[in-house]
Amino acid sequence: MKNKQFGRFLFKILLVSAVVVMTTDLFFSSALAEGQKENKIRILGTVPLTGPASMYGQGYQKGIMLAIKELEAEGIKGFDGIEYRVVDTETKPSLVDRKLAREVPSFKPHFIVGVGTESELKVWNVQLPKYKIPGLVGGHLGLNKHMGEGAVPVSKWVMYYGYADYFTGLLAGEFFHKKGVKRVAFVGSDFDWGYSNGMGLKRYWQDNGQPFEIVAVVYTPLDKTDYSTEVQILKDAKPDAIFSVFGGAGWWTLSKQLREGGVVPNIFLYGAGYSNMGSAKLTGEFGAEGVYAFHDHDPTSKAWIDFIKRWRAEYGEQSYPEPYSNNMYEQIYWAVKALEKVGPDRIDDKEFVADTLLNFSYQGILISPTGPLSPDGANWGSKAALVQYVKGAGPLDPSFGLHPELIEVLTTPKKSIHDVLGEMGTMTRLEPGESYPMKP
Repeated sequence: MKNKQFGRFLFKILLVSAVVVMTTDLFFSSALAEGQKENKIRILGTVPLTGPASMYGQGYQKGIMLAIKELEAEGIKGFDGIEYRVVDTETKPSLVDRKLAREVPSFKPHFIVGVGTESELKVWNVQLPKYKIPGLVGGHLGLNKHMGEGAVPVSKWVMYYGYADYFTGLLAGEFFHKKGVKRVAFVGSDFDWGYSNGMGLKRYWQDNGQPFEIVAVVYTPLDKTDYSTEVQILKDAKPDAIFSVFGGAGWWTLSKQLREGGVVPNIFLYGAGYSNMGSAKLTGEFGAEGVYAFHDHDPTSKAWIDFIKRWRAEYGEQSYPEPYSNNMYEQIYWAVKALEKVGPDRIDDKEFVADTLLNFSYQGILISPTGPLSPDGANWGSKAALVQYVKGAGPLDPSFGLHPELIEVLTTPKKSIHDVLGEMGTMTRLEPGESYPMKP
């Protein structure tokens, strides 16, 4: 009897011990899992994977994923890795707003990347200061959204790699002037980005004695893919040079459609959105031959060549970075390296994170460092690489019959967003049908 009682007592002891061990194990496992989750850098991508800006979005996603893979393989000081979540904005501002409202409270990202158009960026400018989460723009600073009726506030929470669209217009005007161009046509998207680029071209024309005539101004909707109407307008205008900035879904084929329509100006200059040879491959050899473009990298640099090798190792020997994929890749590196300085103990101090990013500098594959930024988020003083696509395959892609040659590296003024907006003042955009004559 005593043996049976002792056996029952021993069984109870063992059962309680087992429960305690299991509970303790679960507690520590749960705590460890929670600690691992909290010790990861969380990135939210609001990326246009579909819609008119999807060509940018698809490239963004590849650049982001490659950077994350490399950084995790290298090891991130103070952190266990990166947790990345992406949502498709479909190039619709309303979806950016709704998906931020859904994802930010639940996912609690440390920073946000993505968006493809100025219309989507307007949402960031309104919402990110409320959330106090940095939003990183791998592309260029668009200014018109901060001007006039419906203007959105400038904020340190929206941070840019690229120089202002207004500066792109100034650089284009200077280039045409140096080349002795007499008749210039402007083609841009019928929204903020197109307007600001056109303002820069107009400012150069005004301030330098009207050295050329602006013979045509054409704005196109974002979903435009057939440019037959624009081809006829430009054919009638007979420009010596065409300056074209992002115009939506079919923009990369504009120069091809113009050539097919018999419009072959001496100079065709694509704006900053034509960001690498992946853009020229979208245009095709026939359309891209002789085209000039503003890039954010030196295609002859060792850093760029090594990046292409890593890209192909990840995405295949026949692949090439899509437009702006290289910029988003660099933004991830910049932000993660900055957050290593922040450290896990202060990663949730939002103001400290934002200020660290603003004051941190990193340069990898692009022609300019990212940062230090101006207090309002501009990468002031950043550079532009003017390239031309010429006949003959290059070593980076022997399958493509053109290669980029670096013509000149240009530096933009070291001005904050507020500085440039002050310079633009009450400027009005270029208007179709208006007269912009050349002075003799």
